[in-house]
Amino acid sequence: MKTFGTILLIIALVVGGYFGYQYYQKWQDKNFEKSKELEIIELLQKQQGKILTLRTEIAEIERRVVTDTLKEKTTIKEEAPTYESKKEELIELKKDPVINEEKIKVARIEFEERINEFQASPDKILINTGEEKIVIYEDEQGNLISLESGITITRHRDVKEVIGDLQAGRTGILPEETNLVLKAGGYYSFDNSYGIIISKGIFSIRDYSLNVSLLSDLEGINLGANINYSIKDNLELGIGVTIDKNYFIALEYSF
Repeated sequence: MKTFGTILLIIALVVGGYFGYQYYQKWQDKNFEKSKELEIIELLQKQQGKILTLRTEIAEIERRVVTDTLKEKTTIKEEAPTYESKKEELIELKKDPVINEEKIKVARIEFEERINEFQASPDKILINTGEEKIVIYEDEQGNLISLESGITITRHRDVKEVIGDLQAGRTGILPEETNLVLKAGGYYSFDNSYGIIISKGIFSIRDYSLNVSLLSDLEGINLGANINYSIKDNLELGIGVTIDKNYFIALEYSF
């Protein structure tokens, strides 16, 4: 039973570590994108009136700053693989599913990408012109995109507000990189031993962190891994397992 419990804990550490790392990578990528975006806006602010053209798979975006206003003109290409264009393509291809089997697979992948992108967008706008309805949303880079091709979108924003939002977004996802600090405290092992523990975080997600640890008691030194939860300020409570399969609980202070 003890061996089974150890295996479960190790599996939990590995799985938690994998998903934690993926989450951290996404946070880094998003932070990097926001940093690039901030540099672009600040450059345009310094060079008033200069037009910067950005191109994505779907659109061409022109940006310039006039006084305190960021002016953006987004043109959705006629041939762009938008949601509507991929939907129409799939409808046509499915008229002969046997001959178009491979093309259907490719088109469906692109179609699902547009759906996922739309669903993940924080802002969605429905414009009713009276004759038709146009749906606009923000992509991951903050560009306005339409579900349809051949649409031109103009947006004016206050530069200070845009810069403020980007600066806040650079550090707003994770409170702090606790994986870069050392931790020290005491531990108690379920085999009735106790002593001093020193840990190094691998990564953290919100109030939880995965750590590798060095444990020392009166008989010697041991190695282990533990998951900590931040109780208050820099004080953490954790549970882990040593390499010789002994469970322990720890109370540590992160520096």
